Amino acid sequence: MKLPTYLAAAALAAACGHAAAENVNASFLLNGSPPLQTGAYSVTHMQSGAFTDTITFAPNVGLSFVDASLITIGLDATNIDLTSVMLGFEPMTVTSSSGGLVEMAAVYHADAMGILQITVNGWAGPTGGASGLPVNAVYAGTLNVAAVPEPASYGMLLGGLGVLGWLARRRSAGEAA
Repeated sequence: MKLPTYLAAAALAAACGHAAAENVNASFLLNGSPPLQTGAYSVTHMQSGAFTDTITFAPNVGLSFVDASLITIGLDATNIDLTSVMLGFEPMTVTSSSGGLVEMAAVYHADAMGILQITVNGWAGPTGGASGLPVNAVYAGTLNVAAVPEPASYGMLLGGLGVLGWLARRRSAGEAA
């Protein structure tokens, strides 16, 4: 009887219809030391389909201003279409050029604290193509972190300037006498 063969073929077709690009969860280190640190990353998808990637930067940072950007790298139809890109809870602005083969996402001077995480949602492979086909779809990005000075730092700066002003006034008063 051919019923088991048809059932096996239907199960295989159903499994292939739900294939998606692999999701990437990767951690990267920040280079440099506070108050200025930077990091870079790249991700390659080898199967076509929808994906959600999570890029995490360690170590934890205090209150900081963060600039982040990424760009897709595609020279043919096996590109990446970005659906959304987030730095923590801050959405990154996604723009497209060159007929959609090159897409960029960026955010400037976002407030951040703690672990820095970028979440990238999109589609790898030909637009409207079937899921699970082999592709070589790549994106890469950078992250720059500048620590926000604490209020105590400003207090010390103002105190130091006050002492310098007092010394200058004392010196000019001594020269006048």
